[in-house]
Amino acid sequence: MRDNPISETIDFDRDGVQHGYLRLPYSRNDSAWGSIQIPITQVKNGHGPCALLTGANHGDEYEGPLALVELAADLKAEDILSLIHI
Repeated sequence: MRDNPISETIDFDRDGVQHGYLRLPYSRNDSAWGSIQIPITQVKNGHGPCALLTGANHGDEYEGPLALVELAADLKAEDILSLIHI
């Protein structure tokens, strides 16, 4: 089995709010050492359920990514625990 070529800039085991990137290696004609940086935010408060929120499925629709940026800026780790117990 091949190793995963994607690297991350956040610590998935750490509690709290972290913003970073997943780096996907990408080689093209004008840059053999390039990468695509995929923005990610983790909001973690202990062990428990998780959710993946994505946007930008269609390149010309910007509302989804903008809503996710606003949500990521507003969420706090203590918010996550209260959401789990609803």
